[in-house]
Amino acid sequence: MQTTRRAEVLIIGGGPAGYVAAIRLAQLGKKVLLVEKDRIGGICLNWGCIPVKALLHVAHVVRSAAEARPMGILFGKPELDVVALHGWEGRIVERLVRGVEFLLKANGVETVRGRARFMDTGHVAVALPDGSDAVVQAETILLATGSKPAVLRGFEPDGKRIIDSSGALDLVELPQRMVIVGAGAIGLEFATVFSRLGCKVAVLELMDQVLPGTEPEVASVLQRIMTREGIEFHLGARVEGLAEGGRPAVSYSGKDGQQSVETDLVLVAVGRVPLTDGLDLDVTGVTLDRHGFIRTDGHFKTSVPHVYAIGDVRGGPLLAHKAMAEGIACASVLADGRQWEFKAIPSCVYTDPEVATVGLSEAEAVGSGRKVKVSRLPVSAVGRSLTLGRGEGLCKMVVDEETDKVLGVAIVASQADALIAEAAVAVELGLTSADIGRVVHPHPTMSELLFEAAEAIHGRAVHIVNK
Repeated sequence: MQTTRRAEVLIIGGGPAGYVAAIRLAQLGKKVLLVEKDRIGGICLNWGCIPVKALLHVAHVVRSAAEARPMGILFGKPELDVVALHGWEGRIVERLVRGVEFLLKANGVETVRGRARFMDTGHVAVALPDGSDAVVQAETILLATGSKPAVLRGFEPDGKRIIDSSGALDLVELPQRMVIVGAGAIGLEFATVFSRLGCKVAVLELMDQVLPGTEPEVASVLQRIMTREGIEFHLGARVEGLAEGGRPAVSYSGKDGQQSVETDLVLVAVGRVPLTDGLDLDVTGVTLDRHGFIRTDGHFKTSVPHVYAIGDVRGGPLLAHKAMAEGIACASVLADGRQWEFKAIPSCVYTDPEVATVGLSEAEAVGSGRKVKVSRLPVSAVGRSLTLGRGEGLCKMVVDEETDKVLGVAIVASQADALIAEAAVAVELGLTSADIGRVVHPHPTMSELLFEAAEAIHGRAVHIVNK
């Protein structure tokens, strides 16, 4: 049986982009229908950001226990109850999902569980769980379907020898050895988790540095720290296949020729691709780029006038906070025509220590034709880092030599994920390093990294010898 209903705004996808846009549109007076094929919160809340960060916290607890001996505190060897761990992680996710569902309802957003596909440019069919279909006629359609793990040819996930990031969250038994293909944010976060939980981890990366695209100095510091923890890195490695027989091994070609690494399990973390499967976009005329992302203009409009796209599905940095920001910005465009444009999109990697960046790297700034000044502040210059047992790391600040405006900041340090917010404000609002230096930063805190790095630009840092 088929029913037809009308919507002012139909949003397809209930992840960070979709649910934030829905709430903001409702706040601005729009009648919103949100369709989600699985669980509200999308990949990020249910199978990505939140559960992975929960596991990273567990890994942090394990390391903290191991580091307590020099402090005079003795613990026995940690024992891991994987079932209990998954239960704890699941309760966190469930609480957050219920919270988002409550907020959608409280704001008057109608939610429907089902799979959406276009019938034409103005009508969407939604396959409901009971087997029936609903047809939605919408004035405006907003696509927020997100992304999924990319598949590496020859390493398709089978749930046994090869898994992706989603499969990594479902493991009920930890392998002795694990190979992770990809040294991006996802790969390094899982390397941190599984190494701390007792696996022997090797990371293979095609490029010549971990975290490709990140400030090389910062990436190098992180690699050195992770290597000391026992994680192996093989850079410039092109994976070629999984050899069976005895213990399986991943073969790869690198600078030293053909090599292999033995493993019990392979985790593929080579990026993500847009999730447009089943939408039948071909009947709409919505155009895609060569990577399959939906093409949009600067105001999120696709090639079809009343169809918009936000979040991972439109490309750019595939980050939940960027998707949320686009949800708010697009809602403003649709509701009242006002435009919120942002340029400073921070990126965080939740290793231990964390890595966080915003704005331009030194190479990017120089490549744009600017003359720059750069400061490099060792984390150990800040007393709080030593009290946390995290004295290694670096804060690098890049400013325009002529204007003193902060162009970019890169940090590898404990709490870098929180520290980068101040740097993002500076880059977004065009603040100068002198502006940061005029702000009183509490002591002793990790926030003093930004203060000292800003003062070092002018040779006035207090806790290092200025060059």
